[in-house]
Amino acid sequence: MWNEQNLINLLSERIKNNCSKYTGCIPNAVANREGRYECQTGGHWTDGFWPGMLLLANVCKKDDVYIQEFEKYIPFFEERVANDPEVNAINGYIGLDHDVGFIFHLTAVFHFRLTGSAVSEKISLQAADALAARFQERGAFIRAWNDWEHDTPEFRELKKGKAIIDSLMNLPLLYWASRHTGEVRYAQIASCHANTLMRNIVREDGSTYHTFQFDPATGEPKGGKTAQGYADDSCWSRGQAWALYGLALNYRHSSDEQMLATALRCAEYWQRSLLPNGDAPWDFAAPRTERLPIDTSAMAIAACGLLELASLLPERSDLLQLARATVRRLIDAHLAPASLEPNAFLLHGCVGPSYFKGSQEEATGEYGYGTDQPLIYGDYFFYEALLRLNNSSVVLPWF
Repeated sequence: MWNEQNLINLLSERIKNNCSKYTGCIPNAVANREGRYECQTGGHWTDGFWPGMLLLANVCKKDDVYIQEFEKYIPFFEERVANDPEVNAINGYIGLDHDVGFIFHLTAVFHFRLTGSAVSEKISLQAADALAARFQERGAFIRAWNDWEHDTPEFRELKKGKAIIDSLMNLPLLYWASRHTGEVRYAQIASCHANTLMRNIVREDGSTYHTFQFDPATGEPKGGKTAQGYADDSCWSRGQAWALYGLALNYRHSSDEQMLATALRCAEYWQRSLLPNGDAPWDFAAPRTERLPIDTSAMAIAACGLLELASLLPERSDLLQLARATVRRLIDAHLAPASLEPNAFLLHGCVGPSYFKGSQEEATGEYGYGTDQPLIYGDYFFYEALLRLNNSSVVLPWF
């Protein structure tokens, strides 16, 4: 049976071996079912997770090879944060949206904190400005997605009033920028957005909508929608994990007791909604058939959130116990076996929408791309959870 330190050593060595496999490229968000990632050609919201793992490994193992490999990516992040749309178009990058923190907080901000790099400092502040610029005064929220080529005119209009649960994990970038520059506007935007989501995207029972719609003209709340969950009024498990971890992190930065209380409600909903074996289904309201996909990435994110809450509420020993049980379940049932020589850490992730309603997949019971596959962000948060469990004082990018 794996213990935490032995597994950290194995995964840290796998990260080192992956350096020669990726040779400076960014791996795809989704690996094949054997646990191998290919390299992507353009930008994506997941760009920060592999380079971010290099920095986590450096903090853990004190081996310069990890930070030296990370620094090969600095020119990529300089281009990625460029404000000039022509630069981004030439390089094939998707425009920056609400996920700016995932890309740059785990990388440039953390690298600056670890090394004092002036280049990473500049990238970090540009990223914070890009995220702050998405704040909508009407409705008091940070706008979610950009326009995409295949959008209908109606959907483009709706996007002007759309907020998303994932954004809670990106707000630490703004809190960092506020501390670093002394400009309170960054923290004010972060706090205002978090409070808007607490009121609208978190339900009374502690469950969450994936996205929430506001009237683009007036900011009036209109209701919840899903893009990756089972239904608009269901609870997508990865979104729930983003909420419980994101709100706990926001409390750490803001000391807003309502954020802590809401994070705890989200955690309690998570706990009572798991499958009997401790797995998280892709959506907590999806029909619990034999072929119901689970999402190990949601479990890894939730484990980190539970560990954060446990550190804030030491009297709640149940939170630490649940985090440990979740990590143990991931190790015992979902670890990518070394015999496959994988790049990935965890199998059985789910991107969603994983149940294609009305399609051949539904008729046959088969699921499509992005189900039952490793996910780069699942690997990142699994590694983070192991580091947290093994060393409560480990340096993390979030603070």
